[in-house]
Amino acid sequence: MNEKTAPPELRRVTTLLLVNLGLSALLAVLFLIFHSSLLDYQVAHMSLPPGADVAAVREGLGAGLWGRVAGVVVIGLVYTVLLRRIRAGHRRAFVRVLILSVISLLGIAYLLSTGQYPVWVDVEQVVQAVVVLALLWAVTRPAVRAHFRPAAVQAP
Repeated sequence: MNEKTAPPELRRVTTLLLVNLGLSALLAVLFLIFHSSLLDYQVAHMSLPPGADVAAVREGLGAGLWGRVAGVVVIGLVYTVLLRRIRAGHRRAFVRVLILSVISLLGIAYLLSTGQYPVWVDVEQVVQAVVVLALLWAVTRPAVRAHFRPAAVQAP
């Protein structure tokens, strides 16, 4: 399979993958810009016991924010390979898009349920969830599924 035999619906899949990656990158940049205020927000909304080491808590939360930024870099590398392989018609890339989309939705649902970020982060996460839902819809269209159908095994 190649890009010339790909259904036009595949372009929607690749566009939504890029939009999702862009939203993740935007959030990572905003996390870097507002790092200190995000930590202030998180600490202020925690119920810490009296005498808790606030500096240690902030340090742990800061590591979590840096982890999210690093995660976006890793996802960017994975998406680069994934986009190339999906355009080339590799079935495994199709399956990975499905799996990554479901995992992304679960991760977004978890982050929204924790309430550990300010409203603007939640809004971005909801927008990203809509994009991922659209991606799941696009990748499960009959023409796209047919494009990635496993090759039939021929009898000897």
